Amino acid sequence: MEMIARVTVRGAKFFRGAIEGKDLDSGKIYVDVDLKGENSFGVCTQELKCEGSKLIDGIKHNPFPFIAEVTMVEKSNGKESTKVVTGIKPLQREAKVA
Repeated sequence: MEMIARVTVRGAKFFRGAIEGKDLDSGKIYVDVDLKGENSFGVCTQELKCEGSKLIDGIKHNPFPFIAEVTMVEKSNGKESTKVVTGIKPLQREAKVA
């Protein structure tokens, strides 16, 4: 299933290289998520896995944080589901809070 979400991207990281002879290409973004619950307030940051490091290469020049439209694919094996970011389209820099 493919979905599109508008998120605040707080940070990103990637790795491209080899570990123990195995080639790896990965990326992650960190986005704001609302806290829920009777004793929770505000937001926290959630890690989202990316399809690869190229997605991070495409956004690393942006001043962080920024608002982006993120395309994700959700897959399931019947027990667990995972979301993988397949596209990141920066929209605007997030306004500073005074």
